[in-house]
Amino acid sequence: LKSSPYLLTLRGLLLSTAGDMRAIRAAWLRGGTSKGLFFRGGDLPPRGPALDALVLGALGSPDPSGFQLNGVGGGISSTSKVSIVTASQREGYDVDYLFGQVEIKERRINWQGSCGNLSAGVGLFALAEGLVAPDFGAAGVSPHVLRVWQVNQGYGMSVCVPPGVSTPLPCGVQDTAGQQLMTLAGVAGREPAVYVELNRPCGDRPLLPTGRVVDILKLPDGTSVEATLVTAGNPTVFLPAAAAGLRGTELPEQMDYARILPLVEHLRAQAAPLLGVVGASDQPRVAFVAAPESYRTSSGEEVGADRADLHSRISTPGRIHHAHTGTGSIALACAAQITGSIPWRCIPEVSRPTSGQVLRIAHPGGVMEVRADVRQDATGSWSAVGAGFERTARYLMRGEVFIPSAERAP
Repeated sequence: LKSSPYLLTLRGLLLSTAGDMRAIRAAWLRGGTSKGLFFRGGDLPPRGPALDALVLGALGSPDPSGFQLNGVGGGISSTSKVSIVTASQREGYDVDYLFGQVEIKERRINWQGSCGNLSAGVGLFALAEGLVAPDFGAAGVSPHVLRVWQVNQGYGMSVCVPPGVSTPLPCGVQDTAGQQLMTLAGVAGREPAVYVELNRPCGDRPLLPTGRVVDILKLPDGTSVEATLVTAGNPTVFLPAAAAGLRGTELPEQMDYARILPLVEHLRAQAAPLLGVVGASDQPRVAFVAAPESYRTSSGEEVGADRADLHSRISTPGRIHHAHTGTGSIALACAAQITGSIPWRCIPEVSRPTSGQVLRIAHPGGVMEVRADVRQDATGSWSAVGAGFERTARYLMRGEVFIPSAERAP
């Protein structure tokens, strides 16, 4: 053992004698249009400075260059993410899902929001890592439905993992004959669809935090602009694309970021207190929506106006998302059913979805479909009972991620 460069501890961590590195069991998964580093909660210190330092070291943040070259992060917000999955002690739930958005150039992790795209990966990880025993039924053809508690935002989810997903599952019955594969807009390749359902996606907050369908915000030049603020999935602000000088069909690389990013931050600062977001946070997100029209996706595909109900371009830290955030699509599906909201106005009357119907969102990567169950009570108040979407997910890597010592970390 003394000749080995590693020492296995009781907590599942490997301590290296070379440079005092730690190697911690982890997996790298794609979930939807995001990628993230997944850990088992029992292998990590509790939330606090020690956990933050470990995660920052693993991803390679902060990096003034923005490339995260000294870690496994990919240099964009969609690949600078961490998911911590733990066997749940909450009655009725299998696992707890804690999400962290790791800042690239700053020494900070945002633990307030959730990632809807990576939610699909949570189911795969929980089954592959033994947190939940896989059960696809006696014939191996039934999806395994995991009950997941979303820690950051405080709501429950059902993640339906079908047999045949690309994950290293323990041996068992899985019948994949004739299985349907899904092509996810913005992602190359095909995989079985993982359905993610958010149960009461606002948690204990009202869907409309101000009680108003439309609020008034100010643009940097002082001009008033109408906006709809909702809390479903993640806190999100919806504005007409035209108010930002956009057509709504632009691709991220066509955006004038010198103008758009300061505008997004200006709007976020006004909306945050209205949405109950306090302190340093990457919440809320801002989405610019527009009526459907033909456009060309990032991959060059021509999409006709009849294939979508509206356009959406949503912010993510430092840029406009290359596709669409999963939680943002949940927020949009809920807002689209609220009469008079900004998204509702963008949708042609014949296409406006009612409770449980599909909303087709045109984004830079293509078109995604989302369902929501939104209701209005006798007093006129709106609430979201549930919302969900299909994503794909797969394991990319499993092993140990090496954490640099404090004196060698960024």
